[in-house]
Amino acid sequence: MKPIRWILPWIIACLPVTASSTSAALQDLRLKPFTAEYDLSWGILVFAKVQVSLTLHSPNRYRYEARTTPTGLYNLIRSDEITEISKGILKGGRITPLNYHYRHKKTDSDHQVDLEFNWQALQVINQTPDSRWIMKVNPGTQDKFGQQLSLMLALAGGKRDIGFKVADGGRTKSYRFEYQGKELIHTPAGSYQALKMVRTKDGRPSQASLWLAPEINYLPVRVERKEKDGLFVMKLNAFRWD
Repeated sequence: MKPIRWILPWIIACLPVTASSTSAALQDLRLKPFTAEYDLSWGILVFAKVQVSLTLHSPNRYRYEARTTPTGLYNLIRSDEITEISKGILKGGRITPLNYHYRHKKTDSDHQVDLEFNWQALQVINQTPDSRWIMKVNPGTQDKFGQQLSLMLALAGGKRDIGFKVADGGRTKSYRFEYQGKELIHTPAGSYQALKMVRTKDGRPSQASLWLAPEINYLPVRVERKEKDGLFVMKLNAFRWD
């Protein structure tokens, strides 16, 4: 089972200015805790549910989590479960990651990766059950899940040409997001005029597209990812502001 990320990639997450928050500082960041549910499909087959949540803690700490589980007939033959968690600091409208956790639990195996950001030394410690290594990073580098929050904040700030350095796969990669215009997207949660953003990594041809709705403060309503075995689509099913 292959996850589609946020963005979101990703999936997910810039939040209402008008809703309540824990402090004036969090209101300035235009972020609010939320839970969103997505259907993940391959062709006409909906084979997984994705639940994404953002939790905010004082002072200026966040926890961003996604959990992907099989559903329907697929659940009868596979028990895969994917979890991603990004923890860090929200300050001055910027995301500073501190920890990243990824776990893909299968019936016969368990793949796990943990990243710890040491900003004083400008290093990231990568750790798996079998190995541990350190790589140098530049200020502003994101983890591969929390960068979705940075994308949403950038869009809310009016930016359309957006790029980040991301600690991804044991090295630093360049993510870029290109604005492709507006499209009307229909979802079980409603219909929205959404901004289409296409993502590239290290200048390679795009594999992922995201549609983000300004009406609900840039929450992603649709994400597509091209793989060798077809097109995977993640569509918003329901959401709430917590």
